[in-house]
Amino acid sequence: MITLSYIADSVEINYPVWEGYVSSVVLAIEISETTDGFDAWDNGITRDYRLCKIDRMLLSETEANNLEVFLAVHRGVGMSMDIGTDSNFFPFGPDKGDSGVFTVRLLSREYGSFDQFKQFDKTIDFVMISAPAYSLPAVTNQASFQIGTVDGLLYPQTDIVSPRVYGVSHCVSYDGSPYAVDIRRNIYTTEFTQRCNEGLAAELLAFLTGTNGRTQDISIIAPDDYYLFDIANSASGTYTCRLIQKTIECRQLNYEEFEIPLSFWMKAGS
Repeated sequence: MITLSYIADSVEINYPVWEGYVSSVVLAIEISETTDGFDAWDNGITRDYRLCKIDRMLLSETEANNLEVFLAVHRGVGMSMDIGTDSNFFPFGPDKGDSGVFTVRLLSREYGSFDQFKQFDKTIDFVMISAPAYSLPAVTNQASFQIGTVDGLLYPQTDIVSPRVYGVSHCVSYDGSPYAVDIRRNIYTTEFTQRCNEGLAAELLAFLTGTNGRTQDISIIAPDDYYLFDIANSASGTYTCRLIQKTIECRQLNYEEFEIPLSFWMKAGS
């Protein structure tokens, strides 16, 4: 059970459906496109924040009513979120744990619907104010894909999208003649969804949001026949990359199974 409390008042609710919530880390960085790629300004790790969007929480009539009464009384305040031991519910990412007392604030909620079994479907958004002390779990390698210091990752299981940005602009004059201005720039990026077990997901999130990830150069080692950055940059190798997303989402798919959508710019190829 999850216990939400404010001073002496509290309410208990069930854990959400596994595939019904998303943990997000909003990095305090600003990313901009430059003449030869991407650059970023970092306002510091302490200014990052984490969100939990619970899209589907099934509650009984009594639980739903108790929750609404509690949230209506304690509006706009920080509250405690106490999660039971080994819950396998990671509200703010597997690198922050699934038990202990978090301090949170409610951002929004929706009443949702109810079914013939009188189960009320709730949508709730929280922002994390503080998290309990937590040590990253042991890592079980799944394959040999590597992002930064995180080795043993599965090869990307979804389609790898490799947008290419050319430094050329085209126009057609009034008489139909084509013209182009080419500054000889090719920017290679990649987008894929990384699927991980709990240990690797925790380690990957901790790395990407830490001092060695974020706006730093990150080495990605791709296995054979995975064209991360288009066919023009070979099927495998070591690439020097930069993360080009401000928000990192982590979705729990099942017990100890997570997926993290990622976007990188290739600063240099192998």
